[in-house]
Amino acid sequence: MKYQQYIQKERHRPPTKGFQCREDIEKEDHLASVIFKCNLPHQQHLVEFNCREPSCGALEGEEKGAVLSEDDYAVDPNFFDEGYSMAGTTGFKVWTGSRLLIEALTWPQDTDCERLKEIQECVNSDYGTRIIELGAGVGVVGTYLSAVGSHVLLTDLTTLVENAIETNLERNERILSDMSIGDGSGKSCPSWLVDGQRIGRGWADATPLDWTKSICEQLTDEQASSIDFIIASDVVFLASMMKSLFDTVEALFETSKDNKPSLILSFQKRDAQDGTDSKAFTTVDGVLTAVRERGWTIECLAWRTVAVRKEDETGSVKDDTSEVFVFEIKDANCPLEEG
Repeated sequence: MKYQQYIQKERHRPPTKGFQCREDIEKEDHLASVIFKCNLPHQQHLVEFNCREPSCGALEGEEKGAVLSEDDYAVDPNFFDEGYSMAGTTGFKVWTGSRLLIEALTWPQDTDCERLKEIQECVNSDYGTRIIELGAGVGVVGTYLSAVGSHVLLTDLTTLVENAIETNLERNERILSDMSIGDGSGKSCPSWLVDGQRIGRGWADATPLDWTKSICEQLTDEQASSIDFIIASDVVFLASMMKSLFDTVEALFETSKDNKPSLILSFQKRDAQDGTDSKAFTTVDGVLTAVRERGWTIECLAWRTVAVRKEDETGSVKDDTSEVFVFEIKDANCPLEEG
């Protein structure tokens, strides 16, 4: 199965007019942090995220990026944490797929496909669409969706939950405390979020979730059975991560089957020098094959070409382009509603 069939002209999504991101540097006790910021739809408010490194591919055009000096990079304080890995270190920065996923779900365009418009209506409402984010990193996508009205459980490794997501939720709870909320918004934290925080028009909570362990050991019964959408952004660049991710998704499909949840996955094409047959890195064709092998369906909701820098066979780094996709993945075995 070749990914080129998903690069359909009508699903191409140009940059969204009015949506802007930027980075600033914040220093505390001589330690530098990158603060990634982006604006909310139809609002003067910004959401902000404390990151350890500048973003990769999340800024476009003339948007201001942060530049750290060699002295600003500190030894990773979580290097020896249990369960922490190279994949975990990538969670402390913002990646390309997060931007397109936010734009696609919360900034409607006239050319969006009908299915994407349906999802936009769900996540941008005041009635608490229930979302779980897998591999949330610093929490950009889940926090943003909460700010526009959804109820979101952000999950990742314990290190990221405790050292990034929780502090960024607290930061945005404070920043958006004066934001007006609709009459339909829940006035109190929904029970399934346990210790949720008001983020703009919605609610959010965070909890560790290890994809290699049973979700029943890590989520409450109410959490596992309450999901309307599963979201994940740029989480499977290593091929070894895909099976555990999809095992977790499959478990959530089962425990929340009454809600018929789908997975909204953003993924940047990062095919290595060995091309689409790469054994180490996840390729677009690899994702498509893995989805089909589980008997699921996959649809491209949006895609965009982005500027990247690639290393060639000689080791030289050159400017290039790549594609980033937003896919919807569904369990084809889920029973249909009776009419």
